[in-house]
Amino acid sequence: MDMSILPFGDRSDQVANRGLSTDVNNWLKLFTDMRIVVAKRARQLDVRAKPERRTSGLMICLLGLLFLSFMATQWKDRQRIADVNIMGATGLSRLSVQRAVDSLRYRRAKSITLASIRQSVEQIPYVRKASVYFSGVRDLCVDVVERLPVAHVLQSGGVLRYVDDQGTVLPVVQERTAHNVPMLHGTRGYVLSESEVRSLTSLLNHAARALDPRLYQSISELTYDRRSRTVDVITDDATWHLGGIGSDRATEALADMNVFWKDASASLRLAHVREVDLRWRNQIVLRYRAERPQTSSGGARV
Repeated sequence: MDMSILPFGDRSDQVANRGLSTDVNNWLKLFTDMRIVVAKRARQLDVRAKPERRTSGLMICLLGLLFLSFMATQWKDRQRIADVNIMGATGLSRLSVQRAVDSLRYRRAKSITLASIRQSVEQIPYVRKASVYFSGVRDLCVDVVERLPVAHVLQSGGVLRYVDDQGTVLPVVQERTAHNVPMLHGTRGYVLSESEVRSLTSLLNHAARALDPRLYQSISELTYDRRSRTVDVITDDATWHLGGIGSDRATEALADMNVFWKDASASLRLAHVREVDLRWRNQIVLRYRAERPQTSSGGARV
């Protein structure tokens, strides 16, 4: 029996081997494609998850801050006021303001209202306005602006009372104070009415703006004659007749008074002028003091 030996690697086997190799390559390619798809999907899920994690972190921080704020508020409300600091008060209002706020010391901060404290302080006659606020945690500050007196007014019985720049007559001061301000009074001893006090105060405020500061500081009195309805300003040097109260001429006379005092006083020796009459336009009338007669004693001239 003739047997022939087929060479290794018959064609059919080679075809089979090539088919197997193709299948393996296809499976490898499919596996690689699946890995790529899975990796892309994982990346997409990770991108979506990051904002969610970021949002969750922000919510946790916000809740933590709200909790801490609530706890801080509760802690602050339980604190008691340790001290009350008063600023801007002088002898005009110091005692009254202290009495109004001393009861606040050692009270709980939650039990007080800043607006009500401010209103009670502003009811004090010598306080124009006030601001109340906390300084730190346990200290309360009361900052006041006082009604400063601009004049005295002579009332019945010879009592002097302060007057503020609005013409309001203020009560007697509880502490001794010293304010160099003019006196308002009527002639022949009559008491000024409230409207007359306000009118004289308005004129005095205008004088503070129109006159040289040295001239204004020398004003000692403003007198009002109810019969003639005229105002006289008395300074260290002379008596100045301004004219009718509340009239335009009175305010114009203040300007003339300032010009005359600044420009003419150096040459006219005001020490010998007794009265300066400014009641007429474009004219100033001067009345001089009578010269004191000279006398002699034992041959020596005095």
